[in-house]
Amino acid sequence: MKPEQFIREQGLPEAKQILEMAPEDATHYELNVDGDFYFKQERFDWFCFGGGELIKTYMDEYETQHLIPLSFLNRLVESLDIIEFHEGISGAKLVYKLRPSDAEGVDLWVRLERAIKDHESIYGEEQ
Repeated sequence: MKPEQFIREQGLPEAKQILEMAPEDATHYELNVDGDFYFKQERFDWFCFGGGELIKTYMDEYETQHLIPLSFLNRLVESLDIIEFHEGISGAKLVYKLRPSDAEGVDLWVRLERAIKDHESIYGEEQ
């Protein structure tokens, strides 16, 4: 499942909880009928966090396609927090539209633009 789909179907609070509960070294998350699992990828090796242990596991490429990269999920959550700070997507777009003309490439504006694109990738474009 893609992170955008996860947030759309499970909600932002659930995404935040997953990030908060993730073991320190976890890189990926999986939700399936057996529960939820955290994984760590090191080069070509995969490890599963289970019972307080890190267990090496074999995963084919097709098995890893449904894992959610935690770094990507975290970026999307941060983007939605930025949108919320601007009181919604309309407010964020207005602030971005009114940015100074010499603001191109400034990190703040680049990040706001990314947050708007992330919001649209999750919920679609505002009408």
